Amino acid sequence: MNCKFKLIRCCRKVGLPKNIPSKEMPIYASLKKASYTIEAAIIMPLFITLMVFGMFTFRVLQVESGMQRAINNASRTMAVTLGNVANKGESDKDVDTTNDAPTVRGELSEGALEAATLGLVAVEVYKEKVPVGYIDLGIAGINLLDTNVEGNYIDVKASYTMTFPVGLLGNLSFDVNQRARSRKWVGYDKAENTTDSRYVYITDHGEAYHSNYYCTYLNPSVHRISADEVSGKRNAGGGIYYPCEKCKPGKHPTGVLYITDYGTAYHGDINCKEIKHNIKKVLYEEVKDTMRPCSKCAAGERH
Repeated sequence: MNCKFKLIRCCRKVGLPKNIPSKEMPIYASLKKASYTIEAAIIMPLFITLMVFGMFTFRVLQVESGMQRAINNASRTMAVTLGNVANKGESDKDVDTTNDAPTVRGELSEGALEAATLGLVAVEVYKEKVPVGYIDLGIAGINLLDTNVEGNYIDVKASYTMTFPVGLLGNLSFDVNQRARSRKWVGYDKAENTTDSRYVYITDHGEAYHSNYYCTYLNPSVHRISADEVSGKRNAGGGIYYPCEKCKPGKHPTGVLYITDYGTAYHGDINCKEIKHNIKKVLYEEVKDTMRPCSKCAAGERH
């Protein structure tokens, strides 16, 4: 007897009672997630900005240290170079006794000396590998116009601006001013060390003695101009220029003329004795009763 059983699977759909609510996300949980997003949106930019600011500060210090080395080297090099040129041909008594051996400023004007100094600064910046890319306008953004080579010192002044690369903190920039000052090296002078007597400087046709060899009255900075410009030019004191009584260019000159910053005359000859002086070093005792002190370098001294 064969018995067969048929298995019948019964499925019943069971649902939750209507009086039991379905599970939903609490409202405070969604607000918490939103607050995390807002905090991240605020904190992350600030964190990145502070990180960049820290790195930028190190770059500022790197540029400053490199620039200081560059202007120091340029200042010292020019001080030695100009000192050697000025000392060339000196004797025990006279700084310069021939017209063929002009002073350092007789050959090079103040503008030319400044140009040489600025060019040397640019070379030193390159040699020191200063990261000028962090300076506004690069190497063109380095201002050296306040550099002064007049007198006994080479005074190099550099200024530039570095702007923070991230604008979150506004237009933040650093104005940097640096300076290097070196005395012109004039070497050992036997005449000055064999006696305690004081020496001053005079010229063949001058009426004053000078205590400073680099006085601008002794070594004027010469500027070349056209005759058409002379009527509009003024000297350092605001005065106009008159025809030189030595080289006599005339009241209505033509061609090229030469003027100096502190002079009152224009010249038609670059070799005019009013421009290129034959400078001599003499004992102060020899001239104190016959010459007056220079109003610029020996001002305040008693006659």
